[in-house]
Amino acid sequence: MVAPDSEQLTVRIHTKPALHILEARLPLGLVASINDHIDAVRMRANDYSHELVGQIRRNRQSAQLELDLKDAKPAALAGVITQIADQYVKLHGVHGSVTANDMWSVHSYEGDYNPLHDHGSNTNLGLSSILYLMVPPIIAAKPEVQGAPRLFMASGNCDGFTQFVWGAHGGKDLSLLRHPTHEYVKPEVGKLLIFPNWLLHSVDPFFGDGERRTLSCNMDVDVPSSVG
Repeated sequence: MVAPDSEQLTVRIHTKPALHILEARLPLGLVASINDHIDAVRMRANDYSHELVGQIRRNRQSAQLELDLKDAKPAALAGVITQIADQYVKLHGVHGSVTANDMWSVHSYEGDYNPLHDHGSNTNLGLSSILYLMVPPIIAAKPEVQGAPRLFMASGNCDGFTQFVWGAHGGKDLSLLRHPTHEYVKPEVGKLLIFPNWLLHSVDPFFGDGERRTLSCNMDVDVPSSVG
């Protein structure tokens, strides 16, 4: 296109991101090691599923188990996650000390779900993470989704997925040129997600055999106050 004064007309789109979610892939050997540890301590770990807003108790094995960060394997995994989280905050221009303050595993079966919620921290800036440890075949077979899929007539394509929500959204978003303010993530073994702890997220129920197992870790970010 040529402007009347014969100068070239230029156009540029300025995209304003709402947030960043970091995704990493951990070695399957590390995943197997932490699964073995969870199986070994499963009978004696504290189960907090009865305190949840969601329904993580439809199966006799459904549970949310506290993992002791003083044990060698959870401590080692926490070290890996906090190292990755440290890079995440630095990419935002923040230089602080990242430490894990608690860790737990969630064992979900057919019909279990967890509604929208966020996480707390001991510092003003906090991070949370989700690591997928086991994925039932019915979820693994579902197609990958991109961003915010259209759910009308979706036939359960997001069953068992994790949904993240950071704003109000509705069916007319596309026609109103509004960017999506929610996203669905397909669970995959070894996939690690790190995000700000204020980010609302939920887990939809799935229907089929198998265990959906995840590990979550809350992290504090101690940012030194500026001097002068």
